[in-house]
Amino acid sequence: MPCEDCLNRREFLAKSAAGAAAIVALGACGDGQFGPPERDDIGGRVTYDIRNFPGLATVGILVDISTNVTPDRAAIRTSTSTFLAFSKLCTHQQCSTDVRSNEFVCPCHGSRFRNDGSVINGPNIPSAPISALARLPVTFDGANTITVG
Repeated sequence: MPCEDCLNRREFLAKSAAGAAAIVALGACGDGQFGPPERDDIGGRVTYDIRNFPGLATVGILVDISTNVTPDRAAIRTSTSTFLAFSKLCTHQQCSTDVRSNEFVCPCHGSRFRNDGSVINGPNIPSAPISALARLPVTFDGANTITVG
C-alpha cells in the first residue's frame, strides 16, 4: 500500500537526529531550564541595618534590600516607625522584578506593581494570571534595624 506522505527509514533517522541535536543545543544555553528559575523561598528571617539603605530613612521610598543571602526582597518605610517588606518575585512566572521609579517592574514580561505590591498592569501576554506581590512580615526595633521574614 503506497503512502505519499510517509518517510522512509533514512529520512526518519535524519530528521530525528536533527531534532535531537537542536534540543541538545538549546539545553547548552543557560542552565538547561526553560523559563525563569524555580524558587521555593526567599530566605528566612534576616535583620537589616537600615543605615545601609539610605532610602529607608524617607517615608514612601521603595528600596531593594536584596543581598547574596536573601535575594529578591524590597522594603518601604510607611511611617516613622513602620515598614512594609515584599518578595520581588513576579506572581506571573517568578521572575525577579527590578525596583525602578519607586515601583516594581518585571523584566521578563512587563508586569508592573506599585510600591505597596499591588498590580499596576499584568504581563504583555493575553489572559496571563497575576496577583499582588507577596508581603513579608517585618518588625522594626525602633532604632536602626528591621527584621524581615
